[in-house]
Amino acid sequence: MQKYLNALGAAGFILAAANTALVVVAVVRGPAIVEKAFSEIELKITTVLFDRLDSSVTEAMPSQVQELMPSTTGPAIPF
Repeated sequence: MQKYLNALGAAGFILAAANTALVVVAVVRGPAIVEKAFSEIELKITTVLFDRLDSSVTEAMPSQVQELMPSTTGPAIPF
């Protein structure tokens, strides 16, 4: 009976050590994995958006932006 309890205790210790090692790996390497995934997602979204835009939309945007910008500005404000 003592052999079985010792084996059970050893198995529990091995599982606890493996769990601790897994948590340490997740804490140490987790942010890098998440950052890599976010950069890949950002790249995919950017390429899909640029592929979906028509040339007419990209040609129309600079003129709209130029209409919003003032053509002349006033003098500097004295302090």
